[in-house]
Amino acid sequence: MIITTQIKQKIINHSQYQSEMEICGLICENGEVFPCANIAPNPQEAFEISTDYFDQINAANQVAAIYHSHWQHTQPALLSPTDISNSKAAKLPYVLYHTAFGQWDYYEPNNIYPYPLTPNPHSPKSLEYYLGWRFEYNRSDCYTLFRSYYKGMLDIELPDFPRGDIEETTSPEWDMFRSNFASCGFRKLEADEPLQTNDVLLMCIVGDRTHHAAILLDPSTGKALHNLGEGRLSEIFMYGGYWVDRTRAVIRYVG
Repeated sequence: MIITTQIKQKIINHSQYQSEMEICGLICENGEVFPCANIAPNPQEAFEISTDYFDQINAANQVAAIYHSHWQHTQPALLSPTDISNSKAAKLPYVLYHTAFGQWDYYEPNNIYPYPLTPNPHSPKSLEYYLGWRFEYNRSDCYTLFRSYYKGMLDIELPDFPRGDIEETTSPEWDMFRSNFASCGFRKLEADEPLQTNDVLLMCIVGDRTHHAAILLDPSTGKALHNLGEGRLSEIFMYGGYWVDRTRAVIRYVG
């Protein structure tokens, strides 16, 4: 969805009437903006829209996105992890306006690129498209990159999985990769099988859980792609040595 100047101005106007709480509302397919009452018990720090009101607007106008604001200087001009999870669950884009900073954020759950407001001049069929993505768990993490690469480069659609916060990846109960790769069309390679381009390297970097995925780009050189963790950007690295030691499984898509 394109967030036009007109839509932005309507959101800004709404925020000026309720400057010390999170405002919220709906953006419809026809470009109409419907401000909503924030019924959250703590509207200074969160937002919630009445299900009945949402259904009413959606029935008449087809909701295309949900917007809300941040207003405190201690809040970043970024959608929160909860916002990202809710956007995925609702299958609707989320728009954020930070009233104190005059900055915007936008997320589309069906877009393979996690930061639509940051121009990416490259084609999804080129490796450059997948480089330099800021790590953000559940929005732009190693599995996001894995899914996006497979969709953009290989036209293979992989499911997403609900995620909480990054600490869950080292908990004894967390096993997202090993529990799901077979149902997604992957098989685990035997130890003596030669590696191929686009094989996925499942690793344990911290703790004892398999919680990191990288994509092998060139088995002859070890060239690989991953988004390692907080404070990092998605990048090319050379698979070998330390990374081989951290690998718990190599999986291959077989459909």
